[in-house]
Amino acid sequence: MKKVIYIVKSELHIYPPCIAQIRMLKKNGVDVEVWYGSCAKQLLAIFDAENIPYVDLHEQRGKLPGKLDRLNNWYQFASAVKKKMKTVKDASQTLFWFGTAETAMPMVGKLKGYNYALTSLELLDDNKTKNRLFSMLTGDAKFIVCCETTRAFIMRNWYGLKKLPYVMPNKPYDFHDERRKTPSIEATKKAIELVQDKKFIIYQGILKSRDYMLEMAKAIRDSGTGYYFVLMGLDPENIFSDIKKEYDKSIFIKNIPAPYHLEVTSYAAIGFVFYDDRNSLNRAFCAPNKIYEYSGLRIPAIGNEVPGLVNTIGAAKAGVCVPMKKDALMRAIRDIEEHYDLYAKNAYDFYQGTDNEALMRRIIEENGIL
Repeated sequence: MKKVIYIVKSELHIYPPCIAQIRMLKKNGVDVEVWYGSCAKQLLAIFDAENIPYVDLHEQRGKLPGKLDRLNNWYQFASAVKKKMKTVKDASQTLFWFGTAETAMPMVGKLKGYNYALTSLELLDDNKTKNRLFSMLTGDAKFIVCCETTRAFIMRNWYGLKKLPYVMPNKPYDFHDERRKTPSIEATKKAIELVQDKKFIIYQGILKSRDYMLEMAKAIRDSGTGYYFVLMGLDPENIFSDIKKEYDKSIFIKNIPAPYHLEVTSYAAIGFVFYDDRNSLNRAFCAPNKIYEYSGLRIPAIGNEVPGLVNTIGAAKAGVCVPMKKDALMRAIRDIEEHYDLYAKNAYDFYQGTDNEALMRRIIEENGIL
């Protein structure tokens, strides 16, 4: 293949694994172009700086009520992609790489005769319709990339794959590991002004599982360590108001696009990460960006006892995995506080032990990309 066209349907800027794959392809000399339905201008500035061309497919949302809007969104996106694909010169020498399962699903029945690859950031076990649609694309894909080892074996079993998917953990690309970073955009400047003089535990991402979050707030409050609780991301269920009631030294920072959010993270002392695995293989075998973002900054983490965390930060002693109950969380906070330097060293060793760039070179070589 002479060229890779990397496609993400919605909000490319919120998918660090996709951003990493794009930038690694470029670094390895691949002629890569990006097509997206929506994307923050801050990420486009990075693409401009690295000479990565991109095309805005103008994803349509909010045109119709409820489920009709999603169907319209999928139809319009698939039509835009297919129309654009027909204009590609040497399409037979082009690999169309779909960066998320949700990007690929609208293309069912539309990829015959094209070379394509799939990245799946989720297992999809909690949505039978999406899982079925994705399965209709896996058989003809040149290769599949997922982000956690057990997920790869599950996917091979589910989809009858002849080849195990490549496992590329969600480790950030071009990561700068210095602590207390200088803000480079206005959003991080304002956020850092809120937290730079405070000792804090950070949670970053979508606020969810209200009961777990409240247990952590109580644990920090009662630990006697003086930590603030900083939550950075999105709060669609208005959970933060309850956290603030439980622990007054809590701060909410609205979502900041990757990779700029790490400028704020770099001021944290401890990272918080959990997955509610009740009725979900996807969450049990989680593959969060957060564990690499925390560990790359030498920030120990506190997580819950799901395999995706126990087998990573837990096994590496890069943090502590405990039940999501106040007393257990409180003990974890105090344990890390007491042995901070050791946990910080283990965290960085864990981060350094994952080499996604070597894997990308292997993908390029084994699949004739270049």
